[in-house]
Amino acid sequence: NCVCVLMLLLMVAQVVTMFVMNAGSFQEGWEKGASGETPSGWTVLIGFLFGIVVIVAAIVSFVCFLRFILNVNQNNVLTGENVNLLRLTGIGLLIITVFVLCSTLWEGENFAVAFDETIGLMIFSVFNLIVAEAFAIGLKLKEEQELTI
Repeated sequence: NCVCVLMLLLMVAQVVTMFVMNAGSFQEGWEKGASGETPSGWTVLIGFLFGIVVIVAAIVSFVCFLRFILNVNQNNVLTGENVNLLRLTGIGLLIITVFVLCSTLWEGENFAVAFDETIGLMIFSVFNLIVAEAFAIGLKLKEEQELTI
């Protein structure tokens, strides 16, 4: 339970950090819009679609991880649902990582800076996927053990 709560806190901290780090970009865009500078329609559309995908992936990841924690608290640890929830959490975080990396590169940053901004989230998403596979192996071993007479 402590590890799950710690991972949840890290996920929340990552989201808050992402919003805080991008507050300057938001303010810059707000000021450009107020002064009458408008980007091209395609740039706005692509940015909007990237934002929607990232928000949906973040919500799915967060909800799946909360459901996983609730299942663990109810002593439903090695279940197929938990494996799927952890996989969805990891995939959602990986989608966020890829879209944030692409967005950062789209804005003209070099790859080193973009990679530096997303490496923490990438590690967290891969860690979730590894834990999901460990749970899948544990579930398979549990099922084989239950079939043994």
